[in-house]
Amino acid sequence: MGNVSGPAARRSGLTVARRFGLTAARHFGLAVATHFSIASALLVFGLCVLPARAADVVITSEQKAAETITLGFTEFKCTGDVNAVPYTPGAVITWDLEFSGRFKLKAAPAFDSTVKAAMKAEGALAYVRGAYTFSGDDFTLECELIDIDSGERILGKKYTGKKPDLRVAAHKFSDELVYQLFGEKGIAQTRIVYVNKHTGNKEVTVMDYDGANVTEITKNKSINLLPCWVEGKSKILYTSYAAGQPQFYLKDFETNKNGIFFTSKGMNTSPSYNKMDKEIVYASTQDGNAEIYRRPFPDGKAQRLTFSGSIETSPSWSPNGYEIVFISDRSGKPMVYIMDRDGSNLRAITHDGDYYGSPAWSPKGDRIAIAAMDEGNNMNIMTMSPDGKDPQKLTTGSGSNENPSWSPDARHIVFMSTRTGGSEIFMMDADGKNQKRISFSGNNFMPKWSDY
Repeated sequence: MGNVSGPAARRSGLTVARRFGLTAARHFGLAVATHFSIASALLVFGLCVLPARAADVVITSEQKAAETITLGFTEFKCTGDVNAVPYTPGAVITWDLEFSGRFKLKAAPAFDSTVKAAMKAEGALAYVRGAYTFSGDDFTLECELIDIDSGERILGKKYTGKKPDLRVAAHKFSDELVYQLFGEKGIAQTRIVYVNKHTGNKEVTVMDYDGANVTEITKNKSINLLPCWVEGKSKILYTSYAAGQPQFYLKDFETNKNGIFFTSKGMNTSPSYNKMDKEIVYASTQDGNAEIYRRPFPDGKAQRLTFSGSIETSPSWSPNGYEIVFISDRSGKPMVYIMDRDGSNLRAITHDGDYYGSPAWSPKGDRIAIAAMDEGNNMNIMTMSPDGKDPQKLTTGSGSNENPSWSPDARHIVFMSTRTGGSEIFMMDADGKNQKRISFSGNNFMPKWSDY
């Protein structure tokens, strides 16, 4: 399996024959040629309830973009008060799978011979079904992936907990399904941190990646800006004026502490976390004008990386921790620059245009997302390769589209847009398709997508 999912496999087309199922699939493009019942896919990660039959599976990759898998999907049955929560777990899973871009769903109220024929006509080899019950404040959720022809259970999961956790359980199954069929982590349990100004104050807020479970984590009635996730989803680092001088504050979800991270003179802002080496890079005015600094996390001495005398801001780590992309106006206009982690090998990757802001390096390392001012003085999201070539504009129209941030699987981008009048949080595929709004309260901006 190792040489199936390695970098070389992602860069070129290949054909892989395996005597086990779709767990061989990876994030390179897939076309699955099968002459078997999908229940024969061995769930090698210990998730299979019934023994699977041996079968030949031929997985062919000829494209960079991942192919989709068609699945049937039947309505989840509820025992108890169907209105106990304002959603159904089946609807949550449907949203997850469709948004992922990996699945095409053929929905039906229930499974029978007519539905079976329709699902198979659409190319589905399996279907999802589920049931959930409520007992007081508790729930039980059972989700299954069923082979269409044999009726055998390929994947089965049972979750229990309190009602507020039902949505999380549904997301867990979505991620189980993605991992089972594609061999990659799903993003359904990731979160978005952003800033809202609903009360007139700028407060840091988190929500599920689909816009649910909105929770304010600051209520200091001050100015809180530019949050960033640290150590997966366990911590958030942000700039706050709560104590007067703008300093970094750290929200730790494991300890529930929320306070000053470290202090220095000047303003500290725009943090970015390097999980490879456990350090942050950020902009600070501690020596006068805004420059880029690097510092071990959580403790250590800061190292200044830029010395231009101009404004340097908005740094973002490359996924391997070797390079940093940032914005500098040293040429007279805000342009995009890249430097090595120690500040050496500095070079501009944009030379035209009037304004660029908030660069974000893709977790795959192949693209950088950025906000750029177009000919009509509108801000729009674009991506480019790390050498500045192959620019692709992802958003269009009037208004402002800014603050791009990648999903941890690099398949999607979250961003702020004023296309509806007020500022809201939107998402789109990495190529700009399927743009959708996930916040609806107005005055929401500066989103950052968590790691897994």
